[in-house]
This record gives sequence, structure tokens and C-alpha cells, in this order.
Amino acid sequence: MKVGNIHLAGIGSHVPTTVPVHDAVREGLLDRTAAEESGIISVAVESELPAVDMAVAAARRAIAMSGHSAEDFAALLHGGAYHQGPEGWSAPHYISHRTIDRPVTAFEVRHGCLSVLSAVRMAAALLDAEADGKAALITAADNFSTPLVDRWRDSEHVLYADSGCSLVLSARGGFARLLAVGSRSEPSLEAMHRGGISLLPPERHPERPMLVEPRLKAWAERPGAEPLDMITSVARYGELVAETAEQTLDEAGIGWDDITRVAHLGLNEDALHNLLLDPIDIDPVKQGIWEYIRTIGHASVSDMVLGLEHLWTTGQVVVGDHVLLVGGTEGMEAGCAVVRITAPPCG
Repeated sequence: MKVGNIHLAGIGSHVPTTVPVHDAVREGLLDRTAAEESGIISVAVESELPAVDMAVAAARRAIAMSGHSAEDFAALLHGGAYHQGPEGWSAPHYISHRTIDRPVTAFEVRHGCLSVLSAVRMAAALLDAEADGKAALITAADNFSTPLVDRWRDSEHVLYADSGCSLVLSARGGFARLLAVGSRSEPSLEAMHRGGISLLPPERHPERPMLVEPRLKAWAERPGAEPLDMITSVARYGELVAETAEQTLDEAGIGWDDITRVAHLGLNEDALHNLLLDPIDIDPVKQGIWEYIRTIGHASVSDMVLGLEHLWTTGQVVVGDHVLLVGGTEGMEAGCAVVRITAPPCG
């Protein structure tokens, strides 16, 4: 989706204290070989703040930076890949009450690790459609500190990190201009994360642990499965990432040579190469954010925002530079956004 006069006016994050991966190995939480192969150095772990409070902390920073008052906000959109609180309760309104506290719509965007990009897409369209819409608040957070999640061993592709992030989208101006945002999906691959799980009654988070790897294994070993199914699916997903990136760059009106850096998901090293970066020929160190994100782990919904904030605040991107945000989620779906930096960091 090509975007008109929409900017990023504020950005904020909450990244808790990190736990060195070698400590997790020493405590028997993670196999040494798996730790070494992951390439991850440390993982952010929050043992006290719920996800929504991390989102509130990040949002307050983003709002303060944006220069917008509470009266400017037309909506709040919140995302999380994991359970946010009690069933039948609204996490977005909890966050709204503690930040902008306005009688505007506040709703949840449940789109896995693409939740932020999907929220950006919806918020940009909302601001474009509403004549008096000046700003929209986007928040996202996850906390995996629960006995129902094994952050160290649930998946061979990631080590789950706790985090919160926030963006303020503005029709007035900001530190970056949003040029394009979009996604593409391959719905035939949805069964990869469903495995053999029955859909009725649906699983409830408080009753069963989050086990991703066994479902992927169940799909790979399903009746009639071919030995090359997983390899073919990974290849198809890589094509999807490349197609999405090309489409987003075209809508932004720029080419690959115009991209200065890439903010991507915090996957383990092999998965990051195979699923995201190799398909678009991006070096994770020179162009990506590997050296930063490997100190945090997979911050689910926050990865790309944390990466953008890091690149901007450390001066690795400057006015006029373009940053490509690239990620994906189950389904399978790939998403991208292009922003142009328009102002230096505050202070």
C-alpha cells in the first residue's frame, strides 16, 4: 500500500534486563549445541511487568517524543503474539486508559509477529480517511514469563524475548516518513502451525502450554507428507518474502540501491538467513540488525520497531536514508514497510 502524508512522530520501547544464553545453558534450560547454533548471545526477560505495562511504558515515551497531545489521537491499536491477560478483557483499553485516556476506538491486532506492520497499515488508512485525524497510537508487547511457555526450547528457530514497543503515526510530521507498507500471504501453508490440533473446542491459553515445535513436527509427519515438503515450504516462504519486498519498494517508488538498512525479526541465525534475509540478498551484519538483535532474542511483535529505533538513535541511519522493515508470521505471511528518515534523533 502506497502511503500519503503519514509520518512516524514518536517511537518508544521497553526492553528488560537480558539473560546471557550461556547462563541458560548452565542452568539446564537450553542445550549447549542449540545455544551455539542459535547465534543468540542473550535474551530479554521481564519477570515483573505484564505485557500491557511494558506497552504502556513504551507508549508514554513515544507520545512524549511525538509532540502530540492526547486530544490529537484518533485511535489506539495494540498487538501481541501471545496471551495478554484474562479472557473476555480488553488489553487495548487498559493501555489507552493509562496513556491517551481518550474516548476513541482501541482495538487489538492479532497478527502474530506482523501485528505492528498490520497496525501501521490500518492506522495509516484511518488517518488518511478521517479529515480531523491527526495521530494514531500503536503499541505491541509480549511477556513469555509463564510456566505455559518454554522460551528456551519451544522452537528451534527462535528464543522468545519479552518486550514492549510503540509508534505514533502522525499526519503532521515526524522523524520519518512512511512511504509504503504491505503484506502477502500463502494461506495453503496455514496447516504448518496447526499440526494435528482439533479446532473444536478451541484451545485456551490458560489450559495448555504454547508448543510450536510439536505442531510443526506433526505437520511434517502427517499422513501423505512428502520428505521434501518442509524444504519446499521454506523455499516458497522465501519467495513470498522477496515478492513482498519488491512490491513494497515499487509502491514506495525506490529500488534496492536506495535501502540503507533493514530492520528484521530476531530469529535464530539459520532461520534468519533461510526465511528472511537470503531471499532478498541482505547481509545480516552489514545491512541488517543482527549484531543488535542477537543480544535480545526474538522479541515477537517488537523486533522491527526495536531495530528501527536502534538504527536511528545510534546514528546508523541519517536524514535521507531509507529503512526497510521486513518480517513474517504464521499463515504463512510476509510483511514489509519502507520509511525515509527525515530528522535526526532528539537531543
